[in-house]
Amino acid sequence: MPEKEQFTTERMPLQVSGKTALLLSVAGIIIGGPLVALMGIIFAVTMTLLLVASPLFIIFSPVLFGAACVFGLVMLGLAAAGAMAVVGVSAVAWVLRPSYASGRGIQFQSDKLIDSGGGGGGVEQEKDWAGYIQQRPLHI
Repeated sequence: MPEKEQFTTERMPLQVSGKTALLLSVAGIIIGGPLVALMGIIFAVTMTLLLVASPLFIIFSPVLFGAACVFGLVMLGLAAAGAMAVVGVSAVAWVLRPSYASGRGIQFQSDKLIDSGGGGGGVEQEKDWAGYIQQRPLHI
């Protein structure tokens, strides 16, 4: 069995000649120099544009504030409209649930909503419903 090599934490000093160090430094300057120069140019342009745009922001801040308020109100209105749509659909589903739960369904006939399970009582049935509603206690 070959013996496993022992790894030590000691580092051997790196032997680099002066010529190699000089070439590596030149390569670093060639690669890093333009990047540092571009960074400086971009920083200078950014600061110049900030100095030019700051007075414009101050001058037009009432317009920007008004536009932000209008945008916020529009978003609030859309959210309210969406909430009302959900409430409306839920109310319609809640009203129609008893007819579909009984299995009878709903039929539309001659522009009237007729429950398909009953035998059309007419005025008498309406009077019965009115009496029933008057007798029920009000639960709020």
